[in-house]
Amino acid sequence: MPPSTTKPETVFKALADATRHRVLALLSRHELSVTELVEILRQPQSTVSRHLRVLRDAGLILDRRDGNTVLYSVASYRSDVDAPGGVNGSLTGRALAWVAEEPLIPPMAARLEEVMGRRREMSHRFFHRVGHHWDALREESFGTHFHLEAFLALLPPEWVVADIGTGTGYLLPTLARHFDRVIGVEPVERMLEAARRRTEYYGLNNVSLECGDLGQLPINETAVDLAIALLVLHHVPTPDEALKELFRVLRHDGCVLIVEQTAHQSESFRERMQDRWWGFEPPRLCSLLESVGFSRVRSRPLLHVDRAADAPELFVVTGRKTSKKEQPQ
Repeated sequence: MPPSTTKPETVFKALADATRHRVLALLSRHELSVTELVEILRQPQSTVSRHLRVLRDAGLILDRRDGNTVLYSVASYRSDVDAPGGVNGSLTGRALAWVAEEPLIPPMAARLEEVMGRRREMSHRFFHRVGHHWDALREESFGTHFHLEAFLALLPPEWVVADIGTGTGYLLPTLARHFDRVIGVEPVERMLEAARRRTEYYGLNNVSLECGDLGQLPINETAVDLAIALLVLHHVPTPDEALKELFRVLRHDGCVLIVEQTAHQSESFRERMQDRWWGFEPPRLCSLLESVGFSRVRSRPLLHVDRAADAPELFVVTGRKTSKKEQPQ
């Protein structure tokens, strides 16, 4: 019977039996299988299964399949009148809360801990067995960048984000999944065409592409919440003017994120990448950001980057566009 249609007398009847009360007390602490409940309660499997059926019909527990095992847990209810089933939802929620607060008798608590201890030991044995190749196993299953994308969930989804020097649009699918609107800016038409193909392939309807460079961005003043420039600044003729453009397009309290190469002397790398600048010293770039008005500027090295032998190290700089009275003295 669905929880929303469970009658109060059905709930009271389900709670009236001492064994069912113990089952609920156990399931309020951990999700358990029939076999585990049999061990903890020291009751026949047929008896435990019968009690589980009564509790499930009363809407007090849920079950789910995990491989060949069925696991049981208490149902989740709010204890107010807005819960599923109205007043009955409130009754069910309060009943489950009451049972959860009841202490387990010591022998049953000890057997529950034994069961959970075996689970932990099984998990530990698995990770002990695969520990030496766990990274490869996880990357084979989920790739190498899922955790980086997950961090975007910390940022407001309603932001407008500008990817300056978007190139072929490498970042656009990731950004478009997390933000309401994304603007990609790229000065080279051939690169921009690749970015267009990428947006069409992924169906990125919230992405607009503009032809332009960091020296004169085709974006209105105070139009974006986050401006990103990944490995772009060392290609522009005048970095300080480019930073002024980033400041211009940001809204109040908007953020800038810049990834750049540290200053280096690798002629082979500079020739291969056709860089205009030999990278930047992080303190110098931070000073440039502050000179154009950014506050809360900080930098840090990107230590775990797979790079070519002659490639320079990378660092990230962040800053905010705040009013002068908000800037720290």
